[in-house]
Amino acid sequence: MRIRFITKNPLQLKYLALILASIMLPLLIIGGCLYYLIFQIMAEQLAIPESIAYNLIPVVEKINFLLIIGMPPIVSLLFIWGVILSHRLIGPLARLQKDLKKISDGDYSIRLKVRKNDDLRFLVDAINKIIDKLERR
Repeated sequence: MRIRFITKNPLQLKYLALILASIMLPLLIIGGCLYYLIFQIMAEQLAIPESIAYNLIPVVEKINFLLIIGMPPIVSLLFIWGVILSHRLIGPLARLQKDLKKISDGDYSIRLKVRKNDDLRFLVDAINKIIDKLERR
């Protein structure tokens, strides 16, 4: 069982960067839309500035509180989930790459192995059949 979840594999780092961008972009858009909505309401009702400030400043403070306190745990949990998912993909691929290098060097006794419920099982089975045929020749 592999212990390191983040490897130096460029493919995993690429997917983690995509996951992080997928988390941060919607957060920035939502935060921007909320502030735009608040300041749009303020701009439409400039005739009564005291009532606007009285009603909207608590709303801005609540939004700030939610963004500052609520978003870091959500982003952290989503990023951890992304690390786990990328690990499930990259781990077997790294092992396959290492074993295929040994096979390409001429060691046909090696058989590729993955976990029982791994998504790459179909690929490993097909490659193992090819290795069996090569070994018989």
